[in-house]
Amino acid sequence: MRNLIPAVLGLATLMACEPQTTPGSFESGLFVLNEGAFMGGTATITHWSTDDSVTTDAFAVANGRSLGNLGNGITADADRLYVVLNGAAAVEVLEYPGLASVGRATGFASPRHAVVLDGGDLAVTDWGRNRLYRVSASSLRRIDSVDLAGGPEAMVLHQDEIWVTHSGAYGMDSTLTVLDASTLDVLATVQVGINPTSVVKLGSSLYVLCSGYTDWSGGGADRSASLVRVDLATRSVTATYPAVNPGDRPTKLHTDGQVLYWIRDGYTGDVLRMNTNDVDYPVDAWISGSAYGLCADPSTRQLYVLDAKDFQQTGEVRRYSAGGQLEATVPAGIVPTAAIWMP
Repeated sequence: MRNLIPAVLGLATLMACEPQTTPGSFESGLFVLNEGAFMGGTATITHWSTDDSVTTDAFAVANGRSLGNLGNGITADADRLYVVLNGAAAVEVLEYPGLASVGRATGFASPRHAVVLDGGDLAVTDWGRNRLYRVSASSLRRIDSVDLAGGPEAMVLHQDEIWVTHSGAYGMDSTLTVLDASTLDVLATVQVGINPTSVVKLGSSLYVLCSGYTDWSGGGADRSASLVRVDLATRSVTATYPAVNPGDRPTKLHTDGQVLYWIRDGYTGDVLRMNTNDVDYPVDAWISGSAYGLCADPSTRQLYVLDAKDFQQTGEVRRYSAGGQLEATVPAGIVPTAAIWMP
């Protein structure tokens, strides 16, 4: 059921920022969100420009302050970047290309990801309350919400619908929820694999990466991962590709518009690659190494691999050609986790 947020309860305050330094221009290039140290650190944004110059903390340069704890997701429209801060329980909104802070949406419990809806409002998933919020583009206040199944995670927009994955949070789930983007009414529920965590739209299909489940109690309830293809028109599963290694916990599905990429396991980091006409889950790594995040540029088909190294020292970003050749490496911040390409 939808939940209209009462005006007197928990509305986020528009927190205008007075930059302490003169913002520069960070037009075009790759914007890398670095999580920051898990306890007490701050997220940062690394900007890798199209002329290969690098600003390792572009937000601080533009605003003269830190971004906030535990960056989790980043998205954008033509005029703004939106940074989801899980630890700070907020979404920081930045103007583009100067990166000066426009304000901050607050009042979440454990926000995960955001997408920009038609008209500029945001949809934000929140693990802490198993809820999806609509955030006003003008006021940055939460103006509507809907209760969902466990661990609402990544989202994809299709026509006037929001498709939401449910990662199970700290348990198990196996569903996608389809919402009306205008009303947040639930239109359908689609059963996929265990703990769907990331999703991309490619042609008329939705590809859903399901990370499986590890029973840390040793009770034998482990469940294998899979990649699932769903027809967007019929909302039906058209193919399931079981992971080759039952212990893999794949994450962070991306596409360059032609092929699929994801990380074999959240902490071991081989990059897997799959064509949409392949009939089996990939066995061999396409790029071996310690990937923690990915970003594919559809215009050039270059792939950016984010390496968190030991999660304590500064990470790095590596750029690969569509053929898998390493082209360049630049430094990042602490735990680079997500990135977005701005043309």
